Amino acid sequence: MTDTNLNGFIDAVNLEVNKQIEDILSQANKKKSEKIEQAENDILNKSYVQIKTAVTQLQAESKMKISKAEQESRIRVLTHREELVRKIFANVEEQIKEFVRSDNYKDYLINLIKKETIENGAVIFIKPDDMKYEKILKSYIEAECEFKEDKTIKYGGLSVYSESSSVLKNMTIDSLLEDEKKNFSSKYKLA
Repeated sequence: MTDTNLNGFIDAVNLEVNKQIEDILSQANKKKSEKIEQAENDILNKSYVQIKTAVTQLQAESKMKISKAEQESRIRVLTHREELVRKIFANVEEQIKEFVRSDNYKDYLINLIKKETIENGAVIFIKPDDMKYEKILKSYIEAECEFKEDKTIKYGGLSVYSESSSVLKNMTIDSLLEDEKKNFSSKYKLA
């Protein structure tokens, strides 16, 4: 082969090698771009999942904090209401005690007896301190009856037990106060 032919052959081989090198580099760059794009997508997806998880966690923590704050607020309101109710009824109890110590209390007991139909054999229960009114109260009753101390009566009033009907009519101030507490609680939704 002549030098010219040899040079032409070498040039042709070099051209072919250069073309293959360019194809290989092109494919490598294409694969590189695809891999970079895939890596970026993977990182973006992973970041998205992390952000979404963080947001969900923050929302859950926020809801929990709000819920806890609302619960604590309700507890404070209920505690305050209970304290107010306790003060109200402590005041009412003091007024009842004052009333029971007053002269009007005896008239109150007499009016209870006058309004009630007392049968023969009835038992009238009063608190031990009120036994001092027994004679006065008996003077307003036409039937034969008995007065007995009832240590469970704290404030006053009386209960009448009829033997013939086996009925106990509770007209104690204690019972009235308990009824008022129940009515108050249900009316004002405090219980």
